Amino acid sequence: MLTRFLYSLMIPIVSVITTAALAVSLGLLFYNLPSFAKEGELRNLYVVLAGMTILIGTPLSAYLAVKIFSK
Repeated sequence: MLTRFLYSLMIPIVSVITTAALAVSLGLLFYNLPSFAKEGELRNLYVVLAGMTILIGTPLSAYLAVKIFSK
């Protein structure tokens, strides 16, 4: 009974910390990414490409992880 109570306290705390760390790291990435390009449209293209990679890569990696580990 005590372990369930401890889990009910720890899991939300860990999830909030993990979400905050992910948000900060992605914020820094998207904020600093245009500084790699010196001029022109390439500055905006880096942010779009990083966003598309995250958008497509996350479900793809989850699908591949389920497919590999379900064997």
